[in-house]
Amino acid sequence: MPPTLTTAQRREHYDAFVAAVLDLCATNSIRSDLASGRGRPVEECGQRMQPYLVARISHYGARRAHYTVASLIAMQRHLAHEERPYTPESAFPAPTHRTAVGDPVPAAEGDGPDDTAQPMGPGRAPAAGPATGEKTAVRPWRARPNLGTSLALAVARHGFKQHRMDDRLKTLTRLSSPLLHPRLWTLAAHLDRHNAARLDFAVLLEDLAWWDHDRLHTADRWRESYFQTLDRLVSQEH
Repeated sequence: MPPTLTTAQRREHYDAFVAAVLDLCATNSIRSDLASGRGRPVEECGQRMQPYLVARISHYGARRAHYTVASLIAMQRHLAHEERPYTPESAFPAPTHRTAVGDPVPAAEGDGPDDTAQPMGPGRAPAAGPATGEKTAVRPWRARPNLGTSLALAVARHGFKQHRMDDRLKTLTRLSSPLLHPRLWTLAAHLDRHNAARLDFAVLLEDLAWWDHDRLHTADRWRESYFQTLDRLVSQEH
């Protein structure tokens, strides 16, 4: 039987993985190797990426989710670690005098696979090392932006056409993992070229890790966060 991890342990690993990849990207040659994945299947990018990732993900399954997120981080032109050490809170804009614009409404505890202990797949084990997850984050995990929030910010703050982003989100949420990952990489590169909303890579990693097991639930959260964020921004601007 595969080991069962708590939600906190899983999220601890996701934040720790993002922090590790950011550290790796401080070396340009490694950053280039990690960016070479471009959302491809693990079998097509393992030669360059595997030396840096295999030991960090061997006990957690969801290999393609980890490889895709690593390539997304390496592709970014401006990374959080270049300005300050990574913390979960540095993955997204910090709140000011009130809840930051664009924060999705936190889901209730017990919502889907996110808030109960779950089997993590063959070979998974609890994360080791210092905790970098929920205990150190200023905002609860579900108050951190998911992909839907980031896409809404791209529309509201960076001039992306809403009808096109509506269509992109609709398409993404219907795709299986083999089709989602390359599309997601292309979209993230497009956002990055226009200095649009930064992704919270740890939250995205969790969503991608669960995609094949709970796509409908995750897709619904992305859509809900997208439309709620757009509505909130439009209301504040009028």
